[in-house]
Amino acid sequence: MCISFTDVAQVSNVARNYEILHERDDHGAKRPDKRQKSGDRHQPTTQQSSHR
Repeated sequence: MCISFTDVAQVSNVARNYEILHERDDHGAKRPDKRQKSGDRHQPTTQQSSHR
């Protein structure tokens, strides 16, 4: 990978995601398909939040 990082947290997150990705591959887990058959992404219903 050839990515420049400006924050230690970014490096930590990438390392964690990389490990998780390889753990899933090792266990032969099927990756969930986040796209519907039409190719559109699933849009969850949104609720108005009282937080602002």
